[in-house]
Amino acid sequence: MLSIKQMSVGAVAALGTVSLASSHKAAGMFHYVGMYVEGCSCSAPCPCELTGVSMGCEGVGFFQAKAGSSYMGHSFAGARMAYATSPGKYVVIYIDAPSAKERQAMEGFARAALGGFGKIEAVKDAKIAIAGSGGNYMASIDGGNICTFSSKMMKGGNNKGPMVYSNIHDPVHPIVMQGTTTSCKFSDGEHKFDLKDSNAYYNPSMHSNGKI
Repeated sequence: MLSIKQMSVGAVAALGTVSLASSHKAAGMFHYVGMYVEGCSCSAPCPCELTGVSMGCEGVGFFQAKAGSSYMGHSFAGARMAYATSPGKYVVIYIDAPSAKERQAMEGFARAALGGFGKIEAVKDAKIAIAGSGGNYMASIDGGNICTFSSKMMKGGNNKGPMVYSNIHDPVHPIVMQGTTTSCKFSDGEHKFDLKDSNAYYNPSMHSNGKI
């Protein structure tokens, strides 16, 4: 299994001299320290993170940023971000940040990181909760009114630690651990889906920097 130091993840787009949220298409630098977990409707493993975006998938993901996280020099430490997507159709982003400053930086990061999944339909403020460790997570958006999510680790060949994928094509998280989405319910306006016993990916100790 790879060491924590080898678990580097992704990159984000930049902003120039205007708003972080509005100029996300320009390439620029980021630093991310934190965790992430996601689940989708695919059977494991989902190809979206491994070989490129695949149509027909539906899923959600959660990011929790720690100290040291920044986007174009703007800190978003302490912010949480969640998203829901059907690749090629829509992306909805949810942000829970300590202040307007961190929210703006997290929005820029989120737009850049998730733009490849399709049109970003909306960015909303919402309470985001994430708990658990080692692939066994519980998360929610808006106290569960929008989304509830749970996952568990999928053990690797040693039947102890998780199965790990490295050097994959997704620049945001090139190393992920395999999990299972035990259950997920998402409903926001016209977008609704349920997941059960399907794919999940996670990385509890993402520590990366770069650009996209």
